[in-house]
Amino acid sequence: MNEARLVHGSTGKHLVNLTIPMFLGISSMFVASMIDIIYVGWIGSQELAAISFTFPIVMGMTTLTMGIGVGAASIIARMVGRGERALVPRLATHALLLAALFVATLSTLMWVFQESVFKALGADAGVLPLITGYMGIWVCGLPLFALPMVSTMIMRSVGNARTPGLIMAGSAALQVVMAPPFMFGLPGYAEGLGLNGAAWAFVCSRSIIFLLTLGVLRRMRLLLFRISGLRALWASWREVLAIGVPSAMTNLIGPASLAITVVLLAPHSHAVVAGFGIASRIESLATMVLMALAASTGPFAGQNWGAGQHARVLEAHRLAYRFALGYSLAICLVLALWGRSIVGAISDDTAVGDAAYAYLLLVPATYGLLGVGMVASATFTALGKPIPALILSLSRMAAVYAPLALAGDWLFGYQGIFAAAAVANVLIGASSAYWIKRHLRHSTEELAP
Repeated sequence: MNEARLVHGSTGKHLVNLTIPMFLGISSMFVASMIDIIYVGWIGSQELAAISFTFPIVMGMTTLTMGIGVGAASIIARMVGRGERALVPRLATHALLLAALFVATLSTLMWVFQESVFKALGADAGVLPLITGYMGIWVCGLPLFALPMVSTMIMRSVGNARTPGLIMAGSAALQVVMAPPFMFGLPGYAEGLGLNGAAWAFVCSRSIIFLLTLGVLRRMRLLLFRISGLRALWASWREVLAIGVPSAMTNLIGPASLAITVVLLAPHSHAVVAGFGIASRIESLATMVLMALAASTGPFAGQNWGAGQHARVLEAHRLAYRFALGYSLAICLVLALWGRSIVGAISDDTAVGDAAYAYLLLVPATYGLLGVGMVASATFTALGKPIPALILSLSRMAAVYAPLALAGDWLFGYQGIFAAAAVANVLIGASSAYWIKRHLRHSTEELAP
């Protein structure tokens, strides 16, 4: 196990070195996801609407499992910062076992109750068979996707950003390559499976990456093929869940907000839902730099806080905020000028394009403060304080977004729902920056001699 890498040297250089591989990994995942949407768009608008209904559920199931990875990564980063490297493999192994049990249970429940879930989201008889056919296959691949995801979070917590980036990029490349034969078939050999083919490509590509990730964990000495007694196992699980449960709840609020949006948009038309589905994927691509930045700030903050290097955490925040705000201005301009052309490459349906472009005109200007909120939440969690992040996310959904979305829908139609998301980004981003700055300074003053 290497020494704590992030507690010495240039703060900016460390953030760049952590963020670039993470950005490449996240970008490849989202590009693959966008290509999947393009593939589905070629099949038809009904299929596009069907997969748009799955977004909040897929995100919800993924982010619930991420809570375990976040909890483990927070603890491990501070362990490394304190020099307690010998404890890391045991905790990592226990966390992965917990994730495996959790995601297996989650997948089973979703397989049993999926029809009721999607009816509650507003799916009608026209798209429900498409949705359940896709999800019935997709949930089989969730464990194979979730465990490498938790593993890469653990790798980053010890300061290794390059390997997780390569794993994520490799899984995305496999998905892109394997999807067309499954979806459209091989002329003269096999017929395509349509939307279900995308789900089968997901399962097969994640199976390969799962096996590769196990090998990488073993090589990095982060995985033990033994359990150190039930008492030690339960102690590790309690420690991980103390951070992981609030973090999972925080992560779940995003998909819950997405579900609210889909429910509100469903009465307008399938085209509006499909347009929002396209805009959501474009937004994922546009904000992946900010996601990578936040994901990199967490390990940096955790190791430096564990090592008592508090000033470096404050410096990292200043640099991250400046970048997020500058990036937001650039991406807003790009989407305003070329957003409709990007949407048109995915779907030639005019109503779908109008809905997607309306979102891209209203929300991207607020991505800077969205990024600020991401960085603040990641830092709270890295310091072992997940409750402020939960409060901020819950406030965003319950106190800001939901009421404004309902009012906006009544007053302005679906454009008002999109505007509510922009207002929520601004208010919660500013609140997050104030709270984390106050917490960091107060904690530093308390620990000063």
